[in-house]
Amino acid sequence: MRIESKRISVPEQAHGQRLDVFLTKRFSDFSRNDWQRRIDGGEIRLNGLVSRPSRKLNFGDVIEFSYEMPDEPEVPTNLEVIYEDEDYLVVNKPPGLPVHPSGIYKTQTVTEILKARGMLKEGYLLHRLDRETSGVLALGKNRVAAAAFQRILRAGGVEKFYEVAVEGLVTAPIDARGYIYRVPTSRLSRRRSFSKTQPEGEVLDVQTAWTEFFPVMSHQGLTLLRARLHTGRMHQIRATLFALGFPVVGDKLYGPDESLYFHFADDTMSEADWKKLRIARSALHCCEMKLVHPRHGGEWSLKAPLPADIMSLFKSD
Repeated sequence: MRIESKRISVPEQAHGQRLDVFLTKRFSDFSRNDWQRRIDGGEIRLNGLVSRPSRKLNFGDVIEFSYEMPDEPEVPTNLEVIYEDEDYLVVNKPPGLPVHPSGIYKTQTVTEILKARGMLKEGYLLHRLDRETSGVLALGKNRVAAAAFQRILRAGGVEKFYEVAVEGLVTAPIDARGYIYRVPTSRLSRRRSFSKTQPEGEVLDVQTAWTEFFPVMSHQGLTLLRARLHTGRMHQIRATLFALGFPVVGDKLYGPDESLYFHFADDTMSEADWKKLRIARSALHCCEMKLVHPRHGGEWSLKAPLPADIMSLFKSD
């Protein structure tokens, strides 16, 4: 175990909030009761002093506390360079490697590994890949180059393609247009939902979403799809396919059995659970990005081949 310290300056929008309410909203992995116990126990310092859970915060107050974190786990670090010039570095990210420092991952991340290897002085992430997702990941080497890429991305000038293995047989293309949103009453608060029609009832964060899916190959009840993203919503591919009845292979959050998520979170996965998942991570791979090069002009196509773990699902025994 290692000790991490946190120092937070209270933002203007939190002025007047109770200390325990602010911490619960900011760090929702812990309940309000948890934070109240820590505050009452003197573990939380407000402007250097022990305080009360009910203390009203002022803009600019400083909150400090320490906490135990497990040792950073080992992760794959085999980053293959797909493209590099004076402005951009594009790599093929392996599954299981976080993109940037967060949570328990501090040094075992794409950005920190590339810095440690002398390949980046400062890296500007140009788009997002989840930790379990493999494939094309682009980084800017400087602020000007990153801003140029982001302008093209915001204007819809970046075409993104993924390959994804799903449970079930898909025999024809699917044009999935609709809405991505969260259902606050769901047992799985991190899970997003997709529907083709405007959602009704108690829902949050409603956004339009559009993905096209094209079958590539099938084998023993599974289908490999090529997905084209027209919008870039969080969990868009996984949530959409789950709603369509084709859960992503290896997906614990959007998989065939929601109990798998709780078993994995509690570290109680059985051999039967792993067998249901088929592989140890979500079978999602960013296989291609296409755009006009932001600095040089001309067509820019960035590709990463399908990794072995997903390919193995479609090989005969």
